[in-house]
Amino acid sequence: MDLSSIIRKMGHSLVEIRVRALKSILCKLDLSLISVHDIVQEKMLFVYLLEWFNFPEVPMKEEALELLLTLSKHPSAAQMLRDVGAVDFLTQLSPNVEPSLRAVIDGTLDQLFHLPELLPSRVVVYSHGPRSTSSKGDSCFIPLCYIEHESVRCLKFSVFPWLTLTNTDRHILSSNENSLGSSNPNLVRTTCELLCDVIMQDFPAEIFLQRPGIVKSLLSLLRLGPGKEESGYIYLSALSCLRQLCVGLRRRLRFHQDPSFYSAKQDPVSQNSSFSYTQEVLGTQRSGASSPGSECSPRPSLVGRTSQRARGDGQDGDAASNSGSSHRSGGAVQAPRQMAHSPADVAHVELPDLGVEDVLELQLRQLTLAQFTVASMECAIPLLKTGLHAFHRVLELLCDAVLLLGDSVCELVWDDRSLAGMELKEKLQTCMELLGDILSYHHSCSVDIPNNSQVHHRIAYIGAAIFTIKLLQTILPPEKASDNLPENTATALFHLCLDTSLGSLLPSMQETAVAYLEQVNSDSHEIYRRVTRAALWMESTCIFLREAQAEGEKNWLELVELADQAIDGLPFHHHLPIIKECVHICSYLWKFEQPSPLLQTESQKLLLKLLAHPLLPVKTETYECTLNLVKDCLGIQNATRQEPGACAGVSFLLHHRVLYEISTFGLQDSVNALAKDILLFLLKGRLMMTASAWDRFNEALYPVMPILQGYASTEESLGNCVLLISDMSDMARDSVFPSTAKLKAALRLLFTKHPAVRIAAVQQFLPHLTGSDDSNTARPKLDQQMIASLPNLFCLKNPLDITLDTSKKSVLKVESVEKLFSILYSDMVDITLKRSAAEQLSVVLQGEISVKAIFIVRFDCLLEPCVCILRKLVYADPSLRHSLAQRQLLLLTLLRVLNIALCFVATFFTSLSLKHLTDNIQSFVFNLSSRYNVPFQAATHHAVSPYCCVLVPSSDLQTLNPARQALQVAWNTAWHSGIDNLLQELCDSALFHPDLKLSETQVLWLKAVHLPTALQDCIQAIVSASGHSSVASALSRLSIYLLIDRLAFPHIPTYRCRETLHSLSWQAAVTRFLQVRPACVEDERLLVGIIAFLNAYFTQIHTEFAADSEDEDLRWILELLLNQDAVSLLNLLLGVENQTSTQSTGEHQEVKNHVSQRLQRELTHFFNTLLRCLSHTTDRLCLALAGPFKSQLAVRLLQSLRVSDAPRFYGLPSLERTLQGMISVTAQPGWSSHCPDLEPSSLCSKYLSGLLEVISSFYVEWGGNSLSFMGKGVTKNAVICLLHLSHEMMSENKDKWSLGNEAAAEEASSSQLGLAWLIPLWVDRDQEVRFASLSLGAALSSMPSGCQALCASCQNISGGLWGTLLNILLDQQESSMVRRENLLVMPMPANAEEAKDSHWQHPCVRDEVSGMSLVGLPALQALLYHCQYFQHVGLSASSCYCGRYTFYIQPRVGSHCGPRLQESASSGKLILLIFLNYSLQSFLDIGPTLFAACPVVHSVCLFVAVLCQKSCDSPFPSSDAGTRDVVCMCWVDVFMLLATLVKRDGSAAHPSVCAALGRHWRAFAGTQVARLSMRAKLGGVNLGLSCVLAGLIDTCVEQLKQTHTQLHLESLRPSKASHRKKVIKLTVEILRSALYCNDECKVVATDAHLTQALSALWPWLLLDDATMEAVLELLCVYTANCTTGLHVCVFMFACVCVCMLVCFLLGLWLRLLASLSFTEDGQQSILRLTGSLELLADLAPHRRHALLTLQNLCFCPANKSHVIANDKAMKVLLSCLESKVMETRCMGASAIWALLHNNQRAKTALKCPSVRLRIEKTHTIAKKGSNQEHMNTYLLECLENISQLLNT
Repeated sequence: MDLSSIIRKMGHSLVEIRVRALKSILCKLDLSLISVHDIVQEKMLFVYLLEWFNFPEVPMKEEALELLLTLSKHPSAAQMLRDVGAVDFLTQLSPNVEPSLRAVIDGTLDQLFHLPELLPSRVVVYSHGPRSTSSKGDSCFIPLCYIEHESVRCLKFSVFPWLTLTNTDRHILSSNENSLGSSNPNLVRTTCELLCDVIMQDFPAEIFLQRPGIVKSLLSLLRLGPGKEESGYIYLSALSCLRQLCVGLRRRLRFHQDPSFYSAKQDPVSQNSSFSYTQEVLGTQRSGASSPGSECSPRPSLVGRTSQRARGDGQDGDAASNSGSSHRSGGAVQAPRQMAHSPADVAHVELPDLGVEDVLELQLRQLTLAQFTVASMECAIPLLKTGLHAFHRVLELLCDAVLLLGDSVCELVWDDRSLAGMELKEKLQTCMELLGDILSYHHSCSVDIPNNSQVHHRIAYIGAAIFTIKLLQTILPPEKASDNLPENTATALFHLCLDTSLGSLLPSMQETAVAYLEQVNSDSHEIYRRVTRAALWMESTCIFLREAQAEGEKNWLELVELADQAIDGLPFHHHLPIIKECVHICSYLWKFEQPSPLLQTESQKLLLKLLAHPLLPVKTETYECTLNLVKDCLGIQNATRQEPGACAGVSFLLHHRVLYEISTFGLQDSVNALAKDILLFLLKGRLMMTASAWDRFNEALYPVMPILQGYASTEESLGNCVLLISDMSDMARDSVFPSTAKLKAALRLLFTKHPAVRIAAVQQFLPHLTGSDDSNTARPKLDQQMIASLPNLFCLKNPLDITLDTSKKSVLKVESVEKLFSILYSDMVDITLKRSAAEQLSVVLQGEISVKAIFIVRFDCLLEPCVCILRKLVYADPSLRHSLAQRQLLLLTLLRVLNIALCFVATFFTSLSLKHLTDNIQSFVFNLSSRYNVPFQAATHHAVSPYCCVLVPSSDLQTLNPARQALQVAWNTAWHSGIDNLLQELCDSALFHPDLKLSETQVLWLKAVHLPTALQDCIQAIVSASGHSSVASALSRLSIYLLIDRLAFPHIPTYRCRETLHSLSWQAAVTRFLQVRPACVEDERLLVGIIAFLNAYFTQIHTEFAADSEDEDLRWILELLLNQDAVSLLNLLLGVENQTSTQSTGEHQEVKNHVSQRLQRELTHFFNTLLRCLSHTTDRLCLALAGPFKSQLAVRLLQSLRVSDAPRFYGLPSLERTLQGMISVTAQPGWSSHCPDLEPSSLCSKYLSGLLEVISSFYVEWGGNSLSFMGKGVTKNAVICLLHLSHEMMSENKDKWSLGNEAAAEEASSSQLGLAWLIPLWVDRDQEVRFASLSLGAALSSMPSGCQALCASCQNISGGLWGTLLNILLDQQESSMVRRENLLVMPMPANAEEAKDSHWQHPCVRDEVSGMSLVGLPALQALLYHCQYFQHVGLSASSCYCGRYTFYIQPRVGSHCGPRLQESASSGKLILLIFLNYSLQSFLDIGPTLFAACPVVHSVCLFVAVLCQKSCDSPFPSSDAGTRDVVCMCWVDVFMLLATLVKRDGSAAHPSVCAALGRHWRAFAGTQVARLSMRAKLGGVNLGLSCVLAGLIDTCVEQLKQTHTQLHLESLRPSKASHRKKVIKLTVEILRSALYCNDECKVVATDAHLTQALSALWPWLLLDDATMEAVLELLCVYTANCTTGLHVCVFMFACVCVCMLVCFLLGLWLRLLASLSFTEDGQQSILRLTGSLELLADLAPHRRHALLTLQNLCFCPANKSHVIANDKAMKVLLSCLESKVMETRCMGASAIWALLHNNQRAKTALKCPSVRLRIEKTHTIAKKGSNQEHMNTYLLECLENISQLLNT
């Protein structure tokens, strides 16, 4: 589908057309009519999408940005977006859009910043055939055949680039694979050692994934697991191999992900061909000393063995297969190097026969990084059930494997439906299921096993748990856990969450486990939440007890809150003593006369919660404590103490809520006896209470009287006391209750169920019933029969239903009811009519009409209907009921009427209506229904106390073992104020509930996880150990604790292992084992464990902790190693077998050799770790000890350098280890300076001899640049050691050092190699070898002898050293790091004359056509021409990745290295700048001779232009000092090269330079001011002076003159004039950059008559604003701080006034005038202009440069009269004194001071009062000070001088 027309419309000027075009594309994408692949190559689409936001109206912003985001995810689209400048555009756009759109832009930028992938996102299987590479050095190549799996989205990294092996390598791998499958355990073990010590050091780690036979064999050994015999420990050797492979794979992964080492070379063809020579340069010359086997090899030949060895031991070079097997495709496969047509075509060369392999099949069978990682974990996890030592080894492997897993697999694996994704998902679930089994196994161990075994299980459980959480965090997002986490793992997570000891060790890690548990099992998470809450309550309980019992002031509110939480936790901890504390706190808080209302309220809630607690023991304890307190306060003992305030202790009980709780619920529960006693003490305590207290009690008692009277009795003490409350006899008249209340109480007793109480009640109210204070209301006396019937008056068999019928709404209106009431109330109406009205009202009130104000009309005939009305009213209206209840007369009247019982009940039970109870008469407290005979049906409430709390379910937690144990640990930890005190002071558990007692096993578990205790136990075990096994076990525990710290990262443990050990005396426990020589194999094995622990300990110091100014641990070990009186570990590097006299044979000797090898390995690793620690320490004593240690270690390593040691391993294991140690030692500066027996030079010479011997034996004699990987580790390490050695030798003797023949002459057996061995290393198969060897060459090139040796080594190569290095440099497929080091080697004489005497050999090439040889500069010219140097460099610049990328930097703890994500400049761009720097410098060093004869000036200019554009594309981080220096030096070289070209032949070079720079001038010129300024600050080369010396300024001025001439001739052809103006603008901008801040250049410009040239061009400048602007900028720069430039602008002032009216040029004109005003001539020129002073005065208030010019005019004596005579100018200057800007005030004051100086006319004019007032006011303000101290001081000085002058 052709989309070009639609895409073009997206740039249309009409918004409707643009919108339709965008919608069309979006719809086509949504409907799958087109795909992203169809539009990613449409460059204009990206341009229009970006320009979409440049139009005035921008609709559909979100859609456009979303489309950009979608496209940016495609690699080619992302590259195209970067090419069109999307990064800069979107960066500037982001701040101007809404936040939601800003997020979309950030996502797009993130995609654009991604580096190109090292491998395609699809799994690619390459064919074995010819391949082609892009001419631009693309980041990936296209195979001829591949299989795509684009649906595999879960892999971050799939497979490594394929590596081809020689027959020898394949034989070695096959032989070791077969050995691993042997039934001989010793052979398997030695094979594993060989793999660890040699093969995995030589072969790249990815080889073992690409040919996975060895890996599968190792995994099979893991599956076998431990056995009962010695052979059962073979799996430990397999663990070591796999762990080393994991470490190697991580190293290789980082190597491949490093952009600096990225190389497009394909193995083995391009990486193993020696040079990419062109046909013209290479010729056909070969070395005459080549070995026969090298005649078909492209590698440079070497002196060495001439015979091939095919022994299968890695020493046979490129051994070809001699088998007669048939070759595929009819012959040996040839893989010639082919490149697309490029400036450097290479020759087709043939490689030796690498043997026949079915590469396609091999690649299909290779393991991905993820497959290997998951398989290793699957096989290793079951081994976590083994012993502690093996557990540690397994956990180490898993720790490294999980890091690889995070690097290779992403979270998409759980949604990936591809076969590979589903397989990984299944394997990961298997691993998690295995981990669940492991956790369950260690967690559920039997309690009957020995204590040591229980501790081992606990440590293993914690280690496995931490790894499990680490694995989950690495690969499984919590939101996906519910669907993918196995059930047993979820159960294990539940136990982890409840593991209190794990939470105390790693709280953040336990929180992570909780997050997963919440997703996978909500029920378990709820249990965890409940346990956590209960644990919090337990902690609050213990804190409450400590705080309550503590002396001193207390935070009572906080204490009450703690008490409340403690009460909530009572079902769990059952600690009843807190109740007593709570009761006493409540009592204390209510004692005061003016207590805190808040504290009273909160404490009362606490008390009520306890009184109403559902648990009987709690309630009982509460009532007992309360009763005891009441007894103490109101007991008879207080009568003799004469303490009136004692009763204040019961004030907290004197509240109606408390009494209500006790009366209503306490009296009827099992605590009724206690409640009765409390009430009795209160009721009888009048004599013990103060009057106010007794009043408060009665006031509180009144609301609960109806309830309390339900317990009235004539038999019990409490009943009698209650009965007396309503007694109205003379003996009770002093009661505080009013008579109405007593009457109500007496009448209320008529409803009790006890007949005796009812009879007593009748006797109490009978006087009121018969007597009367009013004769009108008196009634005849009651007879005895009537009195006898009164006690049973309200005893009905069937309660009545008195509810009102409110189901139907009344149809009557209020007015009608009021009419009925008026009839009833009227005195004029007949009684019969009133009765009828009353009866009707009684019926009407059945409805919803509420009548509030009714007065009872006392007519006997109306009694029945009126009482009926009253009953319904008090039923419906609670407020009326409360009001009537207070009327004693009404109560008596109702009592006298026998048929009004229901209304009567409603009134005297109304006192039950407390605020917290219902006001409806329909509902009574539940207890009343059982204590009273209520004559009507009524609902009940408060069957349970309203203060009764709902208990949290606890029984299930008590029965669930993990929850119960968690609560036990939580309680004991809180009880002892932390786990530290718990383990130190295990108190008697009788103090708390027995269910909370910790078992012996739990204590052991806590000790095992509590790091201070556990580490102390380990150290004590080592000190008191009676045998090797105890020490080994303790060391294993210590190592596991260290590993747990490492595995837990980034989670921060409560106790760090290293810091905890630092506080313990662990060194003394270990020292005794390090000061004696091992006497037997067991001693050696124990020493291996100790060294391994020390290595882990100091490794953790190096990686996780900041440098310490006092490092005691490092001091200790250094002093121990350097102690001459003890056996030093340094001596053990030479081997224990050489120091013991006993010799063994057979199997025992094998074991001894095995242990010795392990000891050597651990010692080497340990010393390397110490050296790394020394490079970071700041401890002065450690630094002082470091020198002797490094020198002694260097001597021991030199003694260990034996090539032929241990014949069964061909000397490689010990040699590999020794070289690794030598690398670490020689990397330390000054390592050779502290040897007591050898001078530094002598030690370095011995090192040089030994290393050259290694090179001779393992490189030269093996066939030089071997394709075999066997021995590569030795070669690489030896070269790196030589590189370090070269720096040490240079630092010791800068004038003389060498790696040549003379260095090895002292050794008789040394081969006289020269540097013939070094040159082939520059093109070695291993990129690290290439890099290190070139670095070594760079070090050599700094010395004359090194230069000569390098040149001599390249004599047999056409082009010599120059040709060799140029071809490496121009290899577009080589990595940037290698090419950078190559640049450091390149010969660079200062100039042509110096080149004659240079130690570098001149380049020499031979012309194949003429047969002539070229030497020197002609040869270099030919090399550059034939190599097409400039085209190659331009190609490198154009294909360079100039974006940014991020490194995930993990800062050390305590360091200040910034954020975890640290942005760095593009490595490609940095290398480009270095490339540019050295390339330009080489041209400049050669001198102008080359360019005089070289016809490539245009190419050079194009090359410079491209590079300049690239370097201007994006700025570097200002904090990157190294990059900034490179940028500055590049600009130095750019200017120097341009100056050289222009100076040599200005007329010819000028057009080319202008054309090349013109296309990129905007970026070029825009950065020059900043770069020049920065260069000046750095004290670098004066760029402008360089341009002057080269004649650039003269050339530019001459160009202006020529342009003027051409403009004059072409004045009638305007089209030509426009082109000329562009030339003028470009030339003027070049001059402006050259003149910036450089007086010398300005002098040259003056001498070149720059002003005259511009004057001649002035008429044309007036016609073009842009050109005029450029010229004005030039003049501003030209006249700034330059006296010579101020005399040059007189010609322009005739039109200044006109031009200044042009707004956009006004600022430039004013800047120019300000520059001119600094000299008297310039000032005179300004004043000669008509109206200039007025114009400056008008502009001065708004334009700083106008005011500055006006100020400068005041300083010239000749100008003062003009300024003083100008009123406008004087007003402006005086107004400046009142400005808010400090600078403006200073300028005004300075100008006035200048005018007054030696000028009487000015003094006269300014002595007016208004001027003086202004000056004094300004002076006053200035004295108050300002933030700008310097300017304020100057202002004060000006004002003081002005005042002084005006006063004279």
